[in-house]
Amino acid sequence: MKRFLRHFRSFCERAFYETNSKIFVVTNDAISVVIVISILAIILESVSGLSRYYRILTMVEYVAVLIFSVEYLCRIVGARRKLPYIFSFFGFIDLVSILPTWLNVSNLTPLKTVRVLRILRFLRIMRLTKVARLEHLERPSKEDTAAVIRLDLEIYFLTVLFTVVMLGSLVYVFEHGHPNFENIPVSMLWILESLLGGSITDTTPQTYAGIGIFMIARFISFILLGLLIHLIGSVISHFLLGREAKNSVGDQPPLP
Repeated sequence: MKRFLRHFRSFCERAFYETNSKIFVVTNDAISVVIVISILAIILESVSGLSRYYRILTMVEYVAVLIFSVEYLCRIVGARRKLPYIFSFFGFIDLVSILPTWLNVSNLTPLKTVRVLRILRFLRIMRLTKVARLEHLERPSKEDTAAVIRLDLEIYFLTVLFTVVMLGSLVYVFEHGHPNFENIPVSMLWILESLLGGSITDTTPQTYAGIGIFMIARFISFILLGLLIHLIGSVISHFLLGREAKNSVGDQPPLP
C-alpha cells in the first residue's frame, strides 16, 4: 500500500508540477480542453433560449466537476508543500469551481462563473511553455525565433479572448437582472466594445461593480494595445533582419 501511494504521489507530481515531463503536457492539455468545454457550457446555460438543452449542459457540468475534483486532489497529493497550494490563488479558484456543485447550492450560475478564472491557469501553462523553450535555446535559429513569436501571438490573442470571457461573465454576475445584460454572450459583446473604446451610452452598468469592471476593461485595453504594438514590432524586426541577413550573405564576394 505504501509503495502504491509513493508511486501515485510521484505520478501526480510529474503530471501537475514537472513542466518538462511528457505526462505534464498531456495532463494539462486535457485539463485545458475540459476547462474550455465547461466554460462554454456555462455561457450557453445563461441563454434562456437554450433552456431545452439544460439537461445536456447539466451533464457536462457534473462530468467537468468530477474531473476538476480529481485534479484538485491530485494537485494536493503531488504538491511538495500542500498548504501553500491550498491557500494559493489557484488553489482557491480550483476549490471554488467545484464546491458549489458538490454542496448542491441553488442558482449555481453566478457561482459557476468563477470557473472562468481557471483560464488564468491555461495562460500560465502557455507562459511556462515559452520560458521552457527559451531556456533550451542557447543560440536560437531563425526558425526557433519564429516559433517563439508565433507562441507570443497565440498567447496574446488568447489573452484578449479570455479577458472578454472573464470580464463578460463577471458583468453578468453583478448586473444579473439588467435587460441589457441578460446573458453572458451579450455581456461579452459589451466588454469587447469597451476594450475597443466604443461608446456605452446605450448600455450602462447599474452597479458599482459593473462600473468598476468597465474601468478595468478600459485600463486593460491600453495594456493590450501596448503589447500588440510590441508584438508587431517583434514580427517586423524578425522578418526585416532575416531579409537583411540574406542580402548580406548574397553580397559577399566569392571565395578565391
